[in-house]
Amino acid sequence: MYKEVLFDFKSAEKESVMGLVNPCYKIISPQIPGGFGEQWESCLLQLAKIPVNTDLKPVRVNIFVKSNNHNDYHTQLALIESTISRKFGDECPPFGVVMQEPEDPYLVIIEAGFVNKHAAKISYGSFRNRPYCIVDSLSYKEYWTDGAQSVHPDSNIQVASEASFSYLYDLYAHLGITFDNIVRQWNYVGEILREENIDGQSRQNYQLFNETRSNFYTKNRTLPDYPAATGIGMLYLGVCIDSLAIAGNENLQVFSISNPNQQESYKYGQKVLVGTPDCSLSQNQPPQFERAKLIVLKNVARLIISGTASIIGQDTVAEGDVEEQTRVTIRNVQQLSKPETLKFRCPGLTVFPKTYSYIRVYVKNKEDIARVKIICTEAFGETPATYVVADICRENLLVEIEAELIS
Repeated sequence: MYKEVLFDFKSAEKESVMGLVNPCYKIISPQIPGGFGEQWESCLLQLAKIPVNTDLKPVRVNIFVKSNNHNDYHTQLALIESTISRKFGDECPPFGVVMQEPEDPYLVIIEAGFVNKHAAKISYGSFRNRPYCIVDSLSYKEYWTDGAQSVHPDSNIQVASEASFSYLYDLYAHLGITFDNIVRQWNYVGEILREENIDGQSRQNYQLFNETRSNFYTKNRTLPDYPAATGIGMLYLGVCIDSLAIAGNENLQVFSISNPNQQESYKYGQKVLVGTPDCSLSQNQPPQFERAKLIVLKNVARLIISGTASIIGQDTVAEGDVEEQTRVTIRNVQQLSKPETLKFRCPGLTVFPKTYSYIRVYVKNKEDIARVKIICTEAFGETPATYVVADICRENLLVEIEAELIS
């Protein structure tokens, strides 16, 4: 199944030669009150109108839902899958449905990324009934995939992680790319902080996920660095993985960006990793991701910032103070986009990403969203922003922010 959107090579060629195709983002919330079905229909109608009324085509759609339990989630998922497929047909964008409660008064919200159809060839396809999108700008290709998931109440995190990574591996083989092409990954881990006694050992869900990620990267990734990533909680057991992979010619450059104020995540010491490692391992596996990825093509640059929290070095700061944690997190995000930070890895860079195209804010306690939102609005202005409730990867972290910037 493969569908191409009308593409004007003459108008695209100039932009492609100049640099990257930068996506834009829109946050869609229900315009009417009511139950989940009514709110979802309101969001879907708004989403469907955008490609009809503009030159924008969706490349990824993230849907956040308030679910009361696993059965409730699967009912919501079935409704979303059937209606979005009917609405978009052969041009259905990749979409993921995540159990992270939106801010009040919403039961569902959409965060969608779009690309101008005159700037690239946009192709839609499906693999095992899951849609994906390819953005081809002549000099490079982007592969957007959402919803590599295993969400079932009887599956433990290790089984769910294996299933999700295996699906992603098979999908990449279908697309003709590998784990080396991943530049951005979103990892939604059910009950991420939960610890269980497994074979007499205390095992944390996040650490179980990290072990699986490490195994797949060791076997299938040959590059010395890692993708940018978010590792975040969602309600109830299961794992969902979304990804962005890129393949390009010799003009495309991808750099891993570090924050001088933070330890690399993959160099964390054992004191900040929770639980007992697998009996076959000498120690817990740290989370393997880069703080950010800088993508450069000609004179255009794009900065993709991982999920970022109130961590200095490897230690959580401002414990118990959500406002100060938000400020520290914002400073960490801003540090990653400073010219001196970027030039440290890319000395020849002459154009700098400085415009935020979106932020996503995860807040541990729903009652804190209002205060977090005030601080984020002061820092990021009218940048499209999503606020959802989620456990962060440490018990003492209250907020996490991810972002993307364009030049």
